[in-house]
Amino acid sequence: MPNLVITGGTRGIGKATVELFLKEGWSVCTCARGEKDLEKLKEELKNPKLFTKACDVADRDSAKAFIEFCRENLGQFDLLINNASILGERVDIEHYPEDIWEEVIKVNINGVFYITKYALPYIKDGGMIVNMSSGAGKRPAPYWGAYAVSKFGVEGFSLLLAEELKPRGIKVYALNPGATRTQMRAKAYPQENPLTLKPPERVAEFIMEIVKTTPKRVSIDYGF
Repeated sequence: MPNLVITGGTRGIGKATVELFLKEGWSVCTCARGEKDLEKLKEELKNPKLFTKACDVADRDSAKAFIEFCRENLGQFDLLINNASILGERVDIEHYPEDIWEEVIKVNINGVFYITKYALPYIKDGGMIVNMSSGAGKRPAPYWGAYAVSKFGVEGFSLLLAEELKPRGIKVYALNPGATRTQMRAKAYPQENPLTLKPPERVAEFIMEIVKTTPKRVSIDYGF
């Protein structure tokens, strides 16, 4: 059966994706910063095909250790999803906190680079990489600061990677999931009614559709 590696799999879109792919018979390896969150996920799902390890994707040694853990448990990977991401602050550049800027860039850009770099030797020829992007990374997004800049970076990284991996037949996509009922969305829009938004399970189903149909576009929007 196929194998999935996904970062940030304990909540939101990541958790919904883990659940769906396990139900479809995939083996799944995921990570989060907190060990307690991973233990809770394993206890809730109770699936022997789920493998978890605490990881800070922004730390190269931690990212490398996570990928080696996935290799030991899964062998080769059919699909890599770079899902782990943080929002940072929604303020103008003049007042943006430097430490938060650096953290967002480290997680949202460096983390995607580290995980992808270390995973590439184990991704099957003809496999797939999905990098979670955002509408804030596709058009000017004032007051989104480091998050918007990082997602512009994810878009560019995905385009570059797609060209480099053509000889191996590996498809690369940057996916903008659109407005979704997640904790990050609630933080970004505290006045918004979450019940008006699609649940993360819908995005997970859309990812499964991408896997089954392999669309030609590198950058994909869903949910506008």
